[in-house]
Amino acid sequence: MTKSVVTELDRASAVREPRPFLYLEPAPLVPGEAVDPVGCEILDARVMPSVPALVASLVDYTIERQYRRELERGNPQPIQLSVLNRRRRSARAWILAILGGNVDQPTLHALATQWIPMLAGSGPDLEHVARPGRELTEFVRGAITACIFDEPAENLLPHARALHALESTLALHLAAIQHVASRI
Repeated sequence: MTKSVVTELDRASAVREPRPFLYLEPAPLVPGEAVDPVGCEILDARVMPSVPALVASLVDYTIERQYRRELERGNPQPIQLSVLNRRRRSARAWILAILGGNVDQPTLHALATQWIPMLAGSGPDLEHVARPGRELTEFVRGAITACIFDEPAENLLPHARALHALESTLALHLAAIQHVASRI
C-alpha cells in the first residue's frame, strides 16, 4: 500500500474560491469620445484573420439559441437560406464595427435596431432585444478575447490594450442596445 504525497492541508489550500463572473457593464456614450485608436489597430490585426470563423460561430450560436426547444424535442426545423444570409451579414457588420472601434451614432443605431434584432430573431419588436443583446455581446466578447490571447507572448501589453479597446467598444454597444430596448 502506498501513501499519497498530498496531505490534507495541501488539499484544503488547493480548493479554489468561487468568484462571480464579471459581466460587461454598459457605458454611456460621451460625445467626442473615441475608443483607443492604437488598441483598435492591435485588435484588428490580431482578430481579422478569424472574422469568418467568428461570423460562423455567432450565427450558429444564434440559431441554436432560437431553436433550442425544437432541438430538445427532437424536431429540428430547417433554417431558410435567406435567414442565414441576413444573419451572416448582420454578424459580419457587427464584428467589423467592433474591430474598427465604431461607436458613432449611425453604427449604434444600426446595431440596436437592425443587427441585434436580426441576430436575436426578435424581428421588428425592439422591446425583446435587451436580454438576447446582452447574451450575444458576452458571446462575442469571449470569442474575440480568445482570438486576442491565442498564443503566449513575452509582452502582454499590446494584448491588454486590444482587450481594453474591445471591452470599451462593446460597453458602448451594449448601452445602445439597452437604450433602444428601454425606450420602447
